[in-house]
Amino acid sequence: MNQQPDWEWEIKPENKWYKLNLAEVFSHRDLIITFFRRELLSGYHQTVIGIFWIVLQPILTTLFYFIVFSGIVKVSTDGIPPVLFYMSGNILWSFFSDCLTGTMYSFLFNAHIYNKVYFPRLVVPLSTLLNHSVRFGIQLILFLIVYAGYSVFSLHILPSLNIVLLPILFISIAAFSLGLGLMLSVWVARYRDIEHMMNFLLRLLIFITPVVYPASLVPQKFRLLFWLNPVTPVIETFRNIFFNTGQIEPKYICLSLFTSIMTLFLGIIIFKRSEIKVMDTI
Repeated sequence: MNQQPDWEWEIKPENKWYKLNLAEVFSHRDLIITFFRRELLSGYHQTVIGIFWIVLQPILTTLFYFIVFSGIVKVSTDGIPPVLFYMSGNILWSFFSDCLTGTMYSFLFNAHIYNKVYFPRLVVPLSTLLNHSVRFGIQLILFLIVYAGYSVFSLHILPSLNIVLLPILFISIAAFSLGLGLMLSVWVARYRDIEHMMNFLLRLLIFITPVVYPASLVPQKFRLLFWLNPVTPVIETFRNIFFNTGQIEPKYICLSLFTSIMTLFLGIIIFKRSEIKVMDTI
């Protein structure tokens, strides 16, 4: 007659790389909302105008770009009103850079929580993405209000039917920023040089992304490298949807989406495989 084993603990080998336990993350969706509220409120704690900074930031940045690049440098905007041109590029770039940097510091800024209680570590980056997605949604509404004002009183333009691509553009830029941020969060926790390098690179990357200039100004010999930037097709397609300028490049949109999804997949694998070991180095 078979007897039941008398041990209480069973040691199993480490999970395979493809076993990411994402269902566990979904089961902690309430915790994602909790972290999201914490980030949203703490980001504007002890400020005079509070959450209205979400609206004021793109306005001030757009005003600065308008004065410098349109008023002083005289950079072409391909016939698009400079205010709308810079605002469209700015809200997309800010969403990308804020998600990237916010996710990049997941381990460093939350080590005191990670060391005290267990929960899926991916909850924190997802709450960061949710936080910046809400901010992006508010800023997008601001853009649409300004766009509607120009459409009624000046330009008399309407978005093209390609507006159905907006969810794809959002998924692409969100997946790319989250995936890259997950990879960087592991490396930043181990090598602080990565933090300084990325802060420096982000200041440069904005100038190889069509935030303050249109794609038409890029020399032909640099076009391929220009379009290989996953953020470039997103911004250019967004402007084409609302201003009917330039051309939508389906192959580059597909390449951007594919690159973003693969980056996200690789980022999750690196993050999940390293989440325990990283805490020993902080």
